[in-house]
Amino acid sequence: MRCCIAKLWVICFALILGGVLLGRSNVASGDIVPKPAQLPAAPEFDSLQMIDRENGWAKRAAAVFRTNTWVFDANDILRTTDGGRSGTCVLSARPKDKLAPFFYDSETAWVTAVFDEATNVTILRTRDGGRSWIGAELRQPKGIQDCCLAFPETNTGWLMLIPDRGMNSSPGDLYRTDDCGANWRRVNSTEGNPFEGDNYTQGEFESQHPYLLYGGGIAFRNPSTGWLWGSMASTTPGFLSITRDYGLTWQVQTLPLPASLHDGRMVPIGLPHFFPMGGKDGITVAEFWPTDHDSTSFCAVIYSTHDGGLNWHPTTPVKFCGTWSFVTVRKGWIWSAEAHSTDSTAPVKGTLYRTDDSRAPWRPVNAEKSLEEYLTHGEDIVQLDFVDDEYGWAIARDRDHLTQLLKTTDGGRTWNATERKMQQ
Repeated sequence: MRCCIAKLWVICFALILGGVLLGRSNVASGDIVPKPAQLPAAPEFDSLQMIDRENGWAKRAAAVFRTNTWVFDANDILRTTDGGRSGTCVLSARPKDKLAPFFYDSETAWVTAVFDEATNVTILRTRDGGRSWIGAELRQPKGIQDCCLAFPETNTGWLMLIPDRGMNSSPGDLYRTDDCGANWRRVNSTEGNPFEGDNYTQGEFESQHPYLLYGGGIAFRNPSTGWLWGSMASTTPGFLSITRDYGLTWQVQTLPLPASLHDGRMVPIGLPHFFPMGGKDGITVAEFWPTDHDSTSFCAVIYSTHDGGLNWHPTTPVKFCGTWSFVTVRKGWIWSAEAHSTDSTAPVKGTLYRTDDSRAPWRPVNAEKSLEEYLTHGEDIVQLDFVDDEYGWAIARDRDHLTQLLKTTDGGRTWNATERKMQQ
């Protein structure tokens, strides 16, 4: 398979429609940049999303520390068709440009690209595994700090744009598309939100509002029902808000405390995931913050839903601080690392836990070759990604952003390092 590298900074197509800058073009990446004369070195991963046992996508880490200096590589989107053993670069940008992907299946993906200090975002989409891309452009009056995409269906999608901001604010603008990403219209914003920083009370914050309460990550189960995860400011706790009317109104969802926890609150630490995509069974994760900050009762709780996220039920609390992956609402894995300094090069110690019923206590995986054996030089597991009962991947990363890709084919009992190669 040839290497398809699209240099985003040369994508200058634009068409003004309805006051919003929108563009469309077939971007065949191989037509822009010729093939390299030799294969590049294996990339360091920022994130990985496997669709099945063979097919998946990855985002390359843009900066790594090598030979006593930070080295800035291209901002790449990679695709694998052999279980992670090799990857093909399907999209590339300059190191300072920001890419935010949404991978729908093995052939369909969207990527937002924000150029350095730009006030516009380019939304690229592919339906052939990255061999060609079509783009649209959306302009903002302010510089864009971050983006987030959510597509519950291939036609209908959502885009959160987060403008440049200060520590005591959390602005955001929510856009929607009904034509696969060719055209976008703004449906809501934090404009008009009277709350800022911590000037709210819990009661009024939990009522329904016709504006976004804050900017942040988004996830939609279907075109009408979605979630927003974020906080009012960098110094305030996180919240999970829900819309049931296509993003027009939003309301904070309060997660109930498990019976075993007291004197504290649950703080969501991510967005809901549903099985299958668009289904009614799902999970979300929150951390317990005790009122007494000197307490040792910090823990995480997996919440499950069977009605599409309208109601959430706590499962058995887990004493961990790590990363997790679920393949159904009941079946999942958690990596729990012991407390350690992020500046240390000492081996990190930890345990991989598994459950086949999230309502029951978690049990350690009886490992023959554990993840812990690979964690030298201060590496820790930063992502788990299972696709079924047996096949899963883990990314181990050290403080220099150097990574290992680890793989299991027996549910986590045995792990092996995957030698990564770049394909032409």
